[in-house]
Amino acid sequence: MASTRASNDLTQGPVFGHILRLVAPMSFGILAMMLVGVIDAYWVGKLGTDQQAAVQFVFPVSMLVMSISIGLGAGAVSVVARAAGRGDGESTRRVATDAITLSFIVVLLVSVLGIPLIGPVFRAMGATDAMMPFVHEYMTIWFAGAVFMVGPMVASNLLRAMGDAIVPSVIMIIAAFINMVLDPILIFGLGPIPAMEVTGAALATLIANMAVFVIAMGVLVFREKLIDFSWPGFDTLFWNWREIARIGAPASGSNMIGPLANTLVFAAIAPYGEPAVAGLGVGMRVEALALIPLFALSGSIGPITGQNGGAGLNDRVREAFVKSFIFCWGWGASMAVLLLLAGRFLAPVFLPSEDGQAMAVAYWAIAPFAMGGYGVAMAAAAGFNGLGRPFLGVACNAFRGLVLIIPLSWLGGFLGGANGVIWGLFTANLIAGLLIGFLVLRYAPLTAKEGGKR
Repeated sequence: MASTRASNDLTQGPVFGHILRLVAPMSFGILAMMLVGVIDAYWVGKLGTDQQAAVQFVFPVSMLVMSISIGLGAGAVSVVARAAGRGDGESTRRVATDAITLSFIVVLLVSVLGIPLIGPVFRAMGATDAMMPFVHEYMTIWFAGAVFMVGPMVASNLLRAMGDAIVPSVIMIIAAFINMVLDPILIFGLGPIPAMEVTGAALATLIANMAVFVIAMGVLVFREKLIDFSWPGFDTLFWNWREIARIGAPASGSNMIGPLANTLVFAAIAPYGEPAVAGLGVGMRVEALALIPLFALSGSIGPITGQNGGAGLNDRVREAFVKSFIFCWGWGASMAVLLLLAGRFLAPVFLPSEDGQAMAVAYWAIAPFAMGGYGVAMAAAAGFNGLGRPFLGVACNAFRGLVLIIPLSWLGGFLGGANGVIWGLFTANLIAGLLIGFLVLRYAPLTAKEGGKR
């Protein structure tokens, strides 16, 4: 523990240097995982429009569920990072172990409840009769294997809390590689392996997650020695769970807002047909590739604000927010221009119908020009989680998702049809980024909040 702590101290050295050091390797890991979604879309698109639309419908719901474990991971990051900033390494192993246990229990319960709710949830979203058999195939397997996603996710969060971005990225790349290799084999069949179509796409993801689950837990147990197999007693266990949940519960709710908003955006566009749904889904997934450094930033700023806030270095906390916001707008603008130029060449690669292609091209011509605002909202929320102030993070995501995206996308659809939904998304992200950035730097407390020590 001592060597890891010393080599990854985020309270010393240039703040932006630490941001880049954490963001760069994490971007490669996220790129690998995002490519899985894009390649899934490519192979499933070969099966037909109904299959493609069904898998796109699955995306926001699966992200909604996974937001629970992401939030619990954020709670662990906050507790561990602030302890590291104070130089208090005694409770790190215990908190890490209890965070993983809590995440397993919660996600297992969600999975058990989720399988019987597949039909009602996706029907309420507007999934058609043609889509529903494929939705059932995919989501049943996804829910059954969701617990295997938790280990790698929480392990990665704990390592990043200590300032290590390399190993989490390697774990993500391995998972993506396995998934991409298995996708065409299980979807279309090879030799004795039968063609399983949409079921094959889900199984490829499950097998990849099971493999990296073993790897991630091995890293925590044998290399980092962060897992404590001793029984701590109920008092210690419940105290750690309570402190993790103090950050993790609101962070989970906060992380669920974005996928919930996207789910309702899909519901807003569903009346315009399967090609519109497929086009919007592919548009979002390809845009997500351009957003990778901003996703990586949201996973990196929490350890930086947490360690520096725990050490009482409030000027460095402010600097982390300022430079993160500047990075979001600069990166977003450059990627928006790239997608605008490349959109008409990309759409035929992923979408079989001309109507779906037109929808994706329209999306890339409009929505990405406000992706910087999306990044600002994510970075602000994650930075506040690191400081132990999760409700400020909830406020950032709720303002963007509930106050802006949902009503503006539906209003846009009412006024301008399918393209109006896209304009609603653009307007929401633009307003969110400008207002959240101003309010955070002008009025928000940028100091760490401790949740009571034992």
